[in-house]
This record gives sequence, structure tokens and C-alpha cells, in this order.
Amino acid sequence: MISRARQYQDMGRVPPFVPIDACGYLLEALIEAGPIKSDVMGNRVALDWTDLKAYADMTGAVTEAWEASMLRRMSMAFATGLQEGKSAFSIAPVDREPIT
Repeated sequence: MISRARQYQDMGRVPPFVPIDACGYLLEALIEAGPIKSDVMGNRVALDWTDLKAYADMTGAVTEAWEASMLRRMSMAFATGLQEGKSAFSIAPVDREPIT
């Protein structure tokens, strides 16, 4: 299965990424930590608190509780997005209504 980003690239277009106005370092931290992991059945799942604690202890990149909480939520959204992205009927995040 080809990702949507790859489909855009194959068409010679730039994928419509969601703009990040603040706290971009948290996205960098998530990618460095590995945004998801595999469970014992090989499913892609979000990072758990022990993964985030280990990352924070080893790197010092995350020092506040709210940052760890945000990384957890970002990891869960990443895992959910991967699952949703398998459906041709899924709405891309950039096209969704904002959650308030």
C-alpha cells in the first residue's frame, strides 16, 4: 500500500501538511523517540508511559509533565492515523474540522 504522501510525490505535488505554529520541538522529540511501536502481535501502537519516561531520562529533551502528556497524545494520534489511513474513505487530518 502506498502512503498518501507518496501518492502526492508521485503526482509531483507537495503533500498538504498541517502547519505547526508552536512547540515544534515536541514533534522532533516524537520522531526521535519513534512515534509508535509494535505490540506482541505486531500491531502498531502508541508509545506508553514507560517508553516516554525512558526517552525523557536518556535525552533530557522532555522535562515537564505536560510535554510527556502531549507526546503520549501525539503518539496515540499517530497510531490512529496509520490505522485510519488504510481506508480509502478516511479524511486526511489537514481536511478535518478543528477540534475545539
